[in-house]
Amino acid sequence: MVLRRISLRNFRNYAALDLSLSESCNFFVGDNAQGKSNLLEAVHVLGLTRSFRAGHDRELLRLGSERYELTGEFIDELSIRHLTSICYDTKQGKEASLDRKRMQSTSWVGKFPIVHFSPECHKITSGPPAERRRFVDVLLCQSSPAYLANLVEYTRVLRQRNALLAQPEGTSGNDFVVWSQALAHYGSRVMMARRTFVKEYEHTLLQSYQHISGSPLPFHFAYRTQFQSEEITTEGFLHLLQSARVHEERRKRTQVGPHYDDFVFEIDGKDLRKFGSRGEQKSALVALKLAETWYLKTHTGTAPIILLDDLASELDGKRLRSTLDYFHGSGQLLITSTSDISKGFLQPFESYRVLAGTLAPMMRN
Repeated sequence: MVLRRISLRNFRNYAALDLSLSESCNFFVGDNAQGKSNLLEAVHVLGLTRSFRAGHDRELLRLGSERYELTGEFIDELSIRHLTSICYDTKQGKEASLDRKRMQSTSWVGKFPIVHFSPECHKITSGPPAERRRFVDVLLCQSSPAYLANLVEYTRVLRQRNALLAQPEGTSGNDFVVWSQALAHYGSRVMMARRTFVKEYEHTLLQSYQHISGSPLPFHFAYRTQFQSEEITTEGFLHLLQSARVHEERRKRTQVGPHYDDFVFEIDGKDLRKFGSRGEQKSALVALKLAETWYLKTHTGTAPIILLDDLASELDGKRLRSTLDYFHGSGQLLITSTSDISKGFLQPFESYRVLAGTLAPMMRN
């Protein structure tokens, strides 16, 4: 997948921008707070209909604006052109259009796969379980429409069931039984998909980590859930819900399900989050994103668009150069940095200077 052109209107600090992109690699250079990450964020919104950092679309509006608009021209693996548009209006809400036809976000996700890599991604390996669940969910939602549908329904049902638990007599009626059955139905499918994903993903992750780190130590990716393997069924889920009934009524929240899952990274049997060095965590994160790129390409049939945001602030010169080399050929690259890191880059690329929401082509030495 290639993003050939992108236009921004009243998005973050961009009043108006029309940009043609290289199909290979694009560098965006500038000081902090000039709009480099905002541009990558716009690409992310076009690919996934959501930001990688903003909690609400209102945060994406340019100061004083009530509407933003993003348009893009994608070229797929069959060289077919797709025109996309994402608009948000404070009064009318959000609207997504593909080839001039309105589309729901759930139908959009996965058509234009995205891999995003920034310093904030360190939370995946060092942060709380919610960060790892979010990483796995975004990856699986892009590669599996069935997973996306099951996760959306599970989240909806969980919200309804929690609302009943919060009521004084909420668990005594038939509605609670119905919502519990639905929770078990969708929750077991989410967990089965996660378990299958981990088994497939771990092998590629191990190869990527050993190649990047140069270490022969075993690297494991494990799935941690409240359920034994044989319990990941609708019936097994319902049994655990029944066992947790008294605890749930006391806590007023659902205490069983994939919303408590975690994913553990281990190097030589040791939890990376607790015992990994800074260097091991950096190597693991690069390996994780490389494996993500491979997984998306394998399961969607198209190479993802890769957003590398301010990696120079986290990686030293040698590690940064090797990271760029690893990602080259995996998909279209959009790279931001505060200094020109394109020197010595042998593949075709475009380079831009970013200043206060404007772009200017850079001269090549």
